[in-house]
Amino acid sequence: MASKIYRNKYMASKIHRNKYTALKIPPSKCMLWRRLMSKGKTRKKGQILSAGPNKYVLDRLKEEVDEEDMISKLPWEILVSIMCLLSTDEAARMSVLSRRWRKIWNTSIRIMPRLSFFLDRGWFPDIRPRDLEKKMRKRIIEVHQVLKLHKAHTLYEFSLITFELTSRDSHHINAWLNFAAEKHVKELRLKLTSLMLYDASFIADNFHFLRVLYLEGIYITEDIVHRLFSNSPFLERFFLLNSDKLHRLSIVSAPNLKYLYIERCRGLQHLQISSSVENLGTIEINGGVNFESVNVSAPNLSHIILGIQSQVYADMISAAFRQIPEFSKLAHLELIMDNCSKITPIRCLLDILRAAPILKTFSFQDNKLSGHPAKDNALEWLHVHIPKKVELDQNHACDYLKVVKFDNFAGCKYEVEVLLHLLEYAVSVEKIFIGLMDSSTWRDPEEWGHDYEDKFDNQYEELCIECAQQLKTQILQMHPNVDVIIA
Repeated sequence: MASKIYRNKYMASKIHRNKYTALKIPPSKCMLWRRLMSKGKTRKKGQILSAGPNKYVLDRLKEEVDEEDMISKLPWEILVSIMCLLSTDEAARMSVLSRRWRKIWNTSIRIMPRLSFFLDRGWFPDIRPRDLEKKMRKRIIEVHQVLKLHKAHTLYEFSLITFELTSRDSHHINAWLNFAAEKHVKELRLKLTSLMLYDASFIADNFHFLRVLYLEGIYITEDIVHRLFSNSPFLERFFLLNSDKLHRLSIVSAPNLKYLYIERCRGLQHLQISSSVENLGTIEINGGVNFESVNVSAPNLSHIILGIQSQVYADMISAAFRQIPEFSKLAHLELIMDNCSKITPIRCLLDILRAAPILKTFSFQDNKLSGHPAKDNALEWLHVHIPKKVELDQNHACDYLKVVKFDNFAGCKYEVEVLLHLLEYAVSVEKIFIGLMDSSTWRDPEEWGHDYEDKFDNQYEELCIECAQQLKTQILQMHPNVDVIIA
């Protein structure tokens, strides 16, 4: 009896071993294999069943194993193309899956059109501070190794994001940027900590084929800006963020510049754009900029986006735009407010409108409400407010305005006041879009903190939607022929 049991054990283990080898069944599927192979069979006490062949079970397991790695069965050329679409860090992690993926990595990195590196503490969230320095040194070496593997003559995009490097690592950044300059890179994105004070002189003097330049936390001066546009005549999009040392941004010659973005440049006081910047079509300025003077003469400027975060900044924008004679081709204006209840946007808006006599589209959005909108709802106030029908007046500032868009509408009283006040000047408006705040935001306790109450969950339809409907009725009293769309 003992020899029979031993023989059955040996046969079963042999069959199991052979099946695993032939099918390459992963360990997670082994228990399923045993359970299905012995299904419907009985076992006497002390006996181990030998699993006989079962075509249905074998076919099913083959399908499950094959489905787990369908990507690896794709042609080599397609896999290389997929690898090239990944970021550099993602592609490097893919290379450890198998020997084949390692070969694909070695092939793709030689021709990859985009290289992006993210050197941050996020890579090591639980690491002790004393070990972080060693890990970052290792990451720096890895970046150098990757750059040595790249054999293509050109590179379309190079990105570097890091908040852990210090001023003593500047020579590493110089070496990486020198590599990108030699590859005639067209898009350069550099995001560093402002405490590093990395000088942008190397960028201004060595990149001659740039189309897109994104600089955040970089030390830059008026002279560096002048050299940058002189040496990069093909530059089309320029992003400047968190550069506190720049006091005057003067763009005299930029023949291909189409888009200018400025954000959190707290030392910037003067903005000057010459009339020779003929192709500039869009300027976007988001908070943290303390303008004292604005002189924009770009002849084809058609789109301005302003992010206003305080009443002080709104007053600065008003004063700056009062100095501008006229935007002769400005057709689109977007005003993005933070906590509109503490700002008087209509005063700032009218000063901008006077400088844009042919404005056609105006968009308004409040990104940060001071409290839950149910606490400052306009529904009770709207039914007693009787607006007058707007009549044509030569003193109106926006006779050409045709479209007004109001996004993230929550039904607050000050939102309604801003819109109704604007419509007193928009005598020729034809369409008004009111985009409602998402119901999930209305009901999110984390969004409103201590201002949130459970009863607000059931008031979205009653207060937000009903307020928009009541506002539509009021608008039609002012502009009977306007098309009001609530979405």
